[in-house]
Amino acid sequence: MMTSTFRGAKGWLAAGAMTLALAGPALAQQADPKWDAWLQKSQLGPYQKNENWDEVVANAKKEGEVVVYSSTGTMLKVAEDFAKFYPEIKVKAYDLGSEKTIEKVVREHQAGVYAADVIYSGGTEQMVFDLLPNHRIVNYVPSYLTDKIPAEHREPLLTHVIEAYGVLYNSEAHPQPPIKTIWELTEPQWKGRFSMKSPAGSLTTLMMLAAIVEHSDEMQKAYEQHYGKKLELSPGVDNAGYEFLHRLIGNDIVISDNSSKIATAVGLRGQAKPPMAFSVIHYLTKNQSDNYANAIPYDLQPAALFSYPTYVAVAGQAPHPNAAKLFVTFLMGSKDLNGNSELKAPFRSGKSLELLQGMAAFYQIGTFSPRTDVPPPPYSEMWPKAKKLTASPEFVKDNIAKISDFWLAETSR
Repeated sequence: MMTSTFRGAKGWLAAGAMTLALAGPALAQQADPKWDAWLQKSQLGPYQKNENWDEVVANAKKEGEVVVYSSTGTMLKVAEDFAKFYPEIKVKAYDLGSEKTIEKVVREHQAGVYAADVIYSGGTEQMVFDLLPNHRIVNYVPSYLTDKIPAEHREPLLTHVIEAYGVLYNSEAHPQPPIKTIWELTEPQWKGRFSMKSPAGSLTTLMMLAAIVEHSDEMQKAYEQHYGKKLELSPGVDNAGYEFLHRLIGNDIVISDNSSKIATAVGLRGQAKPPMAFSVIHYLTKNQSDNYANAIPYDLQPAALFSYPTYVAVAGQAPHPNAAKLFVTFLMGSKDLNGNSELKAPFRSGKSLELLQGMAAFYQIGTFSPRTDVPPPPYSEMWPKAKKLTASPEFVKDNIAKISDFWLAETSR
């Protein structure tokens, strides 16, 4: 069982190893009568039907409460907005971070405590390969959204938002992108001038590294097209993805524990030789709030964006299943929201809030709905057509420990 506390990459890996040990046998478990009875009573899993929303809302109000374990503090804003629509239902939202969200659910369930109703986290390995097969969560997709969300974002778990890391540069110092391929970041002119958040303790950073390694063929092609020669791997390096990380680290990469500071270091105006960085791209909002000059080289080869999903699910044996359904549905946005909807800031008020509902607090560049009928947030017009590299759940499950070990070994030299 996953009982260790997540402390940095090694602690996370230890817990991950136990997670994987659980996932396989769980898939072959015999039917649990108690679990099946709860699913049937809650009309979830194989018993989910097209919802009678008047009935769901009425039952949710009778339940009177919904408890949310979340990886983000933004959920506290969603709770405030939910209360505007459903004041009869008390929301208890806990900002725990991805790792502690997973850990709390597992520990409570091991103790026979079923306190949570909604689980929200971007930890792909744990959510998909531990919590889901071990009946700690159940996938719930509101029926009216089935044809508005691609299958890969509905199964095996519902994606609430797609988020992204990106390559950032300073557009004041460089009116045009200063590099054409990501491999140029390993060259001498960027020595000590490229930064990123440490993947130790950051599941999202690890997801970005996994995307680079999984798409090693594209990484190799980008290298050979740019330099006109075959990529030679360093001793002990398996593929082009790992080779890029090896060279990037060897180029005196600057590691930080604060994404905001990274975005500031790149985007601050008045710099003669600003650095570049990997960063969560919602920090592009600092261009408006703080007059920064951050930009993304969208034509970078093989890609400048690395996307990853954040999932939402109903907690296994949730004590308030109707309120949980209502909260998940609220998070995904109104059924009246569509591609032609006029959405104006401030998004958490007026008609925009009526349409976006729980999406309103997330509606900014760098955080995108999986719904195909939601207009992109301001300043993100390039997002739909920009190339993005993504790590698949299966690849993450099989390779994330190896990637983290590689990073630890390379940065310890």
